[in-house]
This record gives sequence, C-alpha cells and structure tokens, in this order.
Amino acid sequence: MLYENSTWPFWKQSGNRLHTVEVNVGDLIIGASNPLRLQSMTNTDTNNTEATVDQLIRLADAGCDMVRITAQGIKEAANLANIKSRLKIRGYNIPLIADIHFNPAAAETAARIVEKIRINPGNYTDRNQGKVNFSDTEYSEGIDRIRENLKPLIAICRQFGTAVRIGSNHGSLSERIMSRYGDTPEGMVESAIEFIRIFEDLDFRNLVLSMKSSNTRVMVQATRLLVRRMSETGAIYPLHLGVTEAGDGEDGIIKSAAGIGALLADGIGDTIRVSLTGAPEPELPVAKILKQCFEKICEKDTVAAFDTQSYHPYTYSRRDTLKVGDAGGGGQPIVAGYSGELPEADWIRNDTGFFTKHKRQISLQTEETFMEMVGTLNPMVILDRIPSERFLEKAAKESSLIVCLALKDSGSFDFIRTILQLFEKHGICCPVILKASYQETDDIVRIAFEAGPAFIDGLADGLWIEDKLESRKGTHLAFKLLQACRSRFSGTEFISCPSCGRTLFDLEDAVKKIRERTSHLPGITIGVMGCIVNGPGEMADADYGYVGAGKGRITLFKGPQAVKKNVLEAEAVDELIALIKSHGDWKEKSE
Repeated sequence: MLYENSTWPFWKQSGNRLHTVEVNVGDLIIGASNPLRLQSMTNTDTNNTEATVDQLIRLADAGCDMVRITAQGIKEAANLANIKSRLKIRGYNIPLIADIHFNPAAAETAARIVEKIRINPGNYTDRNQGKVNFSDTEYSEGIDRIRENLKPLIAICRQFGTAVRIGSNHGSLSERIMSRYGDTPEGMVESAIEFIRIFEDLDFRNLVLSMKSSNTRVMVQATRLLVRRMSETGAIYPLHLGVTEAGDGEDGIIKSAAGIGALLADGIGDTIRVSLTGAPEPELPVAKILKQCFEKICEKDTVAAFDTQSYHPYTYSRRDTLKVGDAGGGGQPIVAGYSGELPEADWIRNDTGFFTKHKRQISLQTEETFMEMVGTLNPMVILDRIPSERFLEKAAKESSLIVCLALKDSGSFDFIRTILQLFEKHGICCPVILKASYQETDDIVRIAFEAGPAFIDGLADGLWIEDKLESRKGTHLAFKLLQACRSRFSGTEFISCPSCGRTLFDLEDAVKKIRERTSHLPGITIGVMGCIVNGPGEMADADYGYVGAGKGRITLFKGPQAVKKNVLEAEAVDELIALIKSHGDWKEKSE
C-alpha cells in the first residue's frame, strides 16, 4: 500500500490551498497565492496564422489566461512567431504555449518564441520499439539519453525565460517506464519526477507539472501522488489540471468537473483546462464556474485533514458498509429519483420517502425525528450539518439505517469526509447517499464538483439529484456523473479529444454520428481521436477506436491494435459498427 499514513491533505498551513512555487509565464505569474488561471487550446491549423489569431482573440475575450497551440513540426513551431506578432498588432499579449510531441527540434524552435512549452516525458525522447524488459544498466542509460536530449532545450528556455510544462499522460508512457511501473499513476509520476530531477540538476526550475488521463480516478490519484513525491524532495511546482479526452457536451463537462473538482476541493491546482470536443470557446464558461468553486474553498481558514484507516487517497477502495436493501455492501451506487424520469431510477420518490424496485420502503427522517423513532425499518436520515453525539451513538446501534448527506456548497467534499471520519470513529457502517439540488443549468458543474470526488474515492453508496427545474433530468444527470467517476456504467463510454491543429477530419461531427448509433452499448468504451500522435495511447483502455490517420482517412482499432487502416471518412462509422458486430459486442436498440 502506498503511504500507510493516509492523512489527507497532509500539508499543514493556514488556508485551504496547497502552496506551490511561483512560475513566470511571460508577464503572467502562476502558483503560490496567485489566482487560478484558465487555459485552453486552439484547434485551428497552426500554419493558418489568421484563423489561429482570430481564435486566440476569441479565447482571450472569453476569459482565457493563456492558450496552447500545437507545434507538431518545425514549420508550425516557426509560424508561432507570426501568430504572436499578429496578436500584438491587434492589441493582445496573451501568453502562448507550444504543444510538443516527439520533436525536440520543434520544441527548441518554439522555446525561442512563446512563453511556455509543454512536453510529454512519455514521447519527447523515448521512442517505443517493442521492448519489454530493461536491465538496470539499460534503464539508467535511458535516463542519461534524456538528459543529453534535454540540455539544448533547457539552455534555450533559460536564455529566453521560457517556462516548461512537464505533462505526463496516462496511455503514453515510455516502454522503459512501463517495464517497471505499468500503465499506472505511479508510472506517470515517476516519468515526471525523472524530468524534474534533470531540470533541477541543470539549474532550471521554471516548471509546471500535470498528470492527465481520460480516467478521472487515474488523473486524481496521479496528481495527489505527484504532490506527495514533490513534497518529499523539495519544491512543489505549480500544477495544471485537466481530464484529457473528456468528450463532448454534457459528458465532457461532467467528467471534467468531477476530475478537476476532486483536486480543487483539496486546494490543489494553479491552472486548469476543461477539455471538450469541438470549438474551444465553450470550455471557458465551465472553467469559470470551477474557478468560483475553488475560490470559495480557498476562503476557508484551515485545512480539514481526513485521517482514517479506510481512506487511501492514492488508490481506489470502497468504504466498507453494511448492505441495507440494495444500497451499500460494496454494490454499485444506487440512483434515487422520480417516476417518469429516464433512465429509470433504482429508488422512486413518494410522499414519505422512496421505494425500491423490489418495493422496499425507505422512509425519510430528520435527525430529530430519528432520535424519537422506535423500530421503523430502513430509515434514511437527511443530514445537512455535523450530527450530534447523541445521534452518532444511536446510529451505531442501527443495522438498517441509511444516511443521506445534503450537499450545499463548494465545501461539500470536506463536509462528507468530516462526517465519515466521525462514522468510523463511532463504528457506524451505514450506506451513505448524497443529495444535490439541480435548480439551474449551471448546477451540472457545481454538482459534479460537490459530489464527484466522493465517488472517485469510493466513499458514497448512492446519488439523489433533486431536479427543481421540472426538466426531469435529475436521474439522467446522476447516471452520467456516476459513469464519469467510473462508479457505475449505464451507457457507452466515449473518449474523445477536443481536436487541435493535428486533426484532419471533422471530429465533432464524427463523435456526434458515432454517439447517435452506439450510445446504447453499456460496458463498451469507444475512443474517437483526432490524430495518430496521441490517439492510440490516450485511448489505450478503449474497446474500440476511431483515429484520424490523415486527411479524410481513419484507422479503426480493436483495443490497442489497428485492424483497419486508411478507411475513407465517409465509410468509417459504418465500418466501426461492422467491427463491433464482428466481435459480438453489438446489440440492437430497444424501442
């Protein structure tokens, strides 16, 4: 087990924010007590100067603090100078970040132009060649090669004052790292730590770190572990947060808010990017809501440390509970809602509480009424504050009790963990249901921020989203959030990148078509990726993949293997469905 002392957050300070060092990105300062910065990425052709500049201006006007631009080759990296010049002519000085994969020469060109570059340790210098086993000597020699390859870049960044983001991605780790750590949070962290050591040894510390994954659990656990590792060696560098390939629309919003929110809720994060398939401008309103939630967290005076034997912040485990009806006992989280909502909830609301699909009654109680009741079966007590000692003593003796925690604000994760810590102290093993209210459309982000972390950490046994808009969406959103947290899969899981200058087909349209025809396949994961650079690695966990291979051409994957190459875009969706059918994973839609 990683770190037997599971106290979290482990840092001791005034306030509720992890203190990182300050880093300059041009004139912008990130880290320490500076505001949470919002980031996005262009999806234009980097060689199309005017289109890229126009999009950069729209992003700046929408509230973006800095923008990443793909620089897949030296030509694209060199054109960043023209983009930067045109921006200044039009009165904008937003910091630019060059996104680099596989091409140190492009990084060295871009580092002379932009304020920051992003490199991925998994593919910046290590080229995968099918090697599985590495001796200690070979492993060490690999690190030495990285050091030599990084020296020119570090010298340029020092000369031009360019910041560097070391961005470790789940699914694109090097073979050398994979040989010892596998495709794990530990491997992601070790990959980044190697680069940190090299940069520090060469006296360069203008660094930002990120741990990204389309899997919210992996992203959260890897970031927490990185914070722990950096704290042991000295400087804690600023952290950029994001759920990569989060997807489109509602799915992408919920997944991003849950993953990013789980870290922001503990005061971790200096910059964020909400990654949504399609044009980047709609990312900013979501990011702004998350920033507002984070600012409320930071207003607190103290860090609430969660210290129990059953909590493991760096790995996933379910809270051990009794089974009451179909809730708890290690089963999948239940969804509570109203009759008529689709999909149908597990528990249906009535005048006195809920009844389950097996007609088992769940009666709603307040703390006060629960204290006076005798012998009522399956009481569910709603708590919106820390319970009294008298309640805790009575609850410890009840074998059919369910507790519902009413979430109210950005500090809900703290509230949840504080109560669960009391429950463990008093030997209370009842199932816990979370209750949130959906009152306006922006609440989808806040609910994911408030409730999502508890499911990512395995602390809750059910979700009740009370819909006060008469839109009958509460149950629908609950199922979406549980899937985003990888707690319960009720539909097809889609992994799709936001697209960038490397994408040579209409990614947004492809995702829409694929979703329309395959969303009825629960338990199946489909990756829809813009390019062959990131695609195969980032959708490594997917059952099927639809990956851009060139202009109007698609490569189809079964698991990590490419099975059909250079399929015409017009035929690719039909070919994908044929592939799913050929492996026995297709079923017809029910009417």
